[in-house]
Amino acid sequence: MDTLIAISLILSLYMAFNIAANDIGNSVGTAVGSGSLKMRRALILGAFFVSLGAILLGGNVIKTISEGIIPQGFFSPRMALVVTATASIWITFTIIKKIPISGSDAIVSSVIGAGVAAVGIQNMRLDVIGFIVLSWIISPLAGLLTGFLIYHAIRNMIIKALQGMGLRDRAEKIFSYFQIVSSSFSALNLGAIDIAVAAGVIFAVGSFGGNWIRILGTIGLVAGILLAGNRVTETIGRRITDLTPSRGFSAQLAAAIIVYLFLGYGMPVSPTQTLVGSVIGVGIAHGTSTVKYDVIGHIAYTWMVTIPTCIILSSAIYIITGFWG
Repeated sequence: MDTLIAISLILSLYMAFNIAANDIGNSVGTAVGSGSLKMRRALILGAFFVSLGAILLGGNVIKTISEGIIPQGFFSPRMALVVTATASIWITFTIIKKIPISGSDAIVSSVIGAGVAAVGIQNMRLDVIGFIVLSWIISPLAGLLTGFLIYHAIRNMIIKALQGMGLRDRAEKIFSYFQIVSSSFSALNLGAIDIAVAAGVIFAVGSFGGNWIRILGTIGLVAGILLAGNRVTETIGRRITDLTPSRGFSAQLAAAIIVYLFLGYGMPVSPTQTLVGSVIGVGIAHGTSTVKYDVIGHIAYTWMVTIPTCIILSSAIYIITGFWG
């Protein structure tokens, strides 16, 4: 069993690398897309606040993943290995394809798949699973609505008024600073969720020192951001809709607010889905012609495929690895 735990720890670090590389675009993608920050500076800023969130926050989400879906005592080292391996394989594939999927979807679906194969669905917390799935549906819709409302208000109350005074460019410059603040807030939330997604199952398989697990996971998150975070950041920041600092600020603030609310309830909500929803909402508020629906359709298709793929793959890997006992 010690070998399985060691392998699971290594895979969790790899998972942390992948999930951070995939998710950092949720925090700094709009800042890059609107021109408020250059890519490298955005990634460094994101890495700093993600690390703070990972170390200081996220306890509720860790508890949900480690013992909320499968009751405490049922989670074995073999299950931890299977879950982290499954999610890592899928997220690696999507990063190569530059598609911003949800790491939360991947890890939770992998936990469900391994749980069905290992302990049976009757021993799983179906109520918690239901709340998680509901949060996946509500969060992008809430992000879309909130993003629409925030930008609609800013556009009509501030941008149009200043444009009439010939101060539109100056207003956008001010919003670029606001956007950096909102991106930092978003990255803080992201760290809290991603550390739970990457290492939550490790907390479920025994009594480990929580601090050093968080530190190791944080190292993996930061490495993923700095070494591979530019790939999906490009998609979030530039391919869904055209962004200015005021639009980027609106989208980022909307997503940060929604994720923070779910974080308080311990829900492993998807920052990716929420941010994409808020970007779409801002795009609609500005004018539907600016929204690139073909890109959105591609992203949505990958989200829908992620859940059944990870459930089936996780169940299959658990059955295949039965010789480990």
